Amino acid sequence: MQFEKMTDLKENNKILQRILEILAKNEARISTKEMTAETDKLIEKAENEGDASALKIQSTFDRIHDKLFTVNGILVASYFGLGKFPVNEPIINLWLVILPISVLCYLIFLEQQQMEIYRHASQRMKWDLDKDVEKYGKMIGRQNLKSLLAIFLTFGLFVYLAIKLIAY
Repeated sequence: MQFEKMTDLKENNKILQRILEILAKNEARISTKEMTAETDKLIEKAENEGDASALKIQSTFDRIHDKLFTVNGILVASYFGLGKFPVNEPIINLWLVILPISVLCYLIFLEQQQMEIYRHASQRMKWDLDKDVEKYGKMIGRQNLKSLLAIFLTFGLFVYLAIKLIAY
């Protein structure tokens, strides 16, 4: 009888030990699932922040280009006006109006290039990560330089106009 109780106790201990092992594995599995879910949330948050930043950059490019269009439109009108005023000796040679018109054409080209960047970015889910990510980075880098050139050209035309007016 006592032998049976000892055997039952040993079996109960083995069963309890097995239950503890199963519970430990289950706890590890639950812990892993929680960590995976938390990691997925962090990755999703980082992706959303990256997308939001890309939209802000694109929006900034659009606003800068819009302002450059406006300033160059004003410069075209100013160059035309000062190319005819005063009638006997104009302040600016009328042919110089080609410069701000050329910058306007360049800005139209920049807008077309910006559209290509947007088009490329919209296909992000189909990208070959090795090739297209690098291509996108180069497109953005070139667009930065082109926009900077447009800013300098516009500023240069404005400074030239201001100097001519002050010297008059």
